[in-house]
Amino acid sequence: MAKEEQTLPKWEFGLGPSLLSYPDYPGSKEQNNLILPFPYIIYRSPDFTINQREIKKPLYEYQNIELDLSLSGTIPVSSKDNAAREGMEDLDGSAGIGPVIKLALYQNQLNQVKFVWPVRWVLATDFRSIHEEGFVTSPGLYYYYRQSFAHKKRLKITLQMNANFATAKNNNYFYGVKPSEATATRPAYRPTGGFSGMLYGMSLNWHMGDYWMGAFYRLRDLKNTVFENSPLIETTRSETFGITITWNFYTSDETVQGLE
Repeated sequence: MAKEEQTLPKWEFGLGPSLLSYPDYPGSKEQNNLILPFPYIIYRSPDFTINQREIKKPLYEYQNIELDLSLSGTIPVSSKDNAAREGMEDLDGSAGIGPVIKLALYQNQLNQVKFVWPVRWVLATDFRSIHEEGFVTSPGLYYYYRQSFAHKKRLKITLQMNANFATAKNNNYFYGVKPSEATATRPAYRPTGGFSGMLYGMSLNWHMGDYWMGAFYRLRDLKNTVFENSPLIETTRSETFGITITWNFYTSDETVQGLE
């Protein structure tokens, strides 16, 4: 397997506007649109990396296998602002943490195909208490296309496809309806654990001199999930997307070898 790397700045700092659009939860028809300031902070070293997606410190590496920590999160949902959940308990913000195995299947110059398999333990909180909400996993394939044109000019396109699974406790947290929350149009419902949908995504990471543009699109397909019949599922198609443009006002002269 041929391995090629890029010459990248060790530090990058920037700031710019970001547009984000996301549903209250996968399966909700209610979409949120936000414009936020976005801090662009990058640090790269052989042993530790901070970027837009993750804080990465590999726990174990051997040839084409990497063991790391995986993080995910959800945004809290106020039930009084969501028609399908009116009268129900709010959905607290949650964070998932656990190991992830990354297996490099193919590399040609700067381009890669990887199999990624995270398993995460989910904790939710309203900042007054913390409660455990089961486990999730999303094995998937990722394709990374990279081009380095010149100093400060780089392009990366990522395509992904994941199959999602969750325990009964996690599915019930998002899609269950307690008997006390049932209404004439929202019957009581308790899902099992199992398949929780497919995820298809693509993202763009484009450096243009002192400017950076990032964009992403993710489609969550909830057809044939174990909770498809939940009264809280209003659509089996959930879309999340965003775009950010930053002015990178500081880029270090010191460089490292690696991949964007």
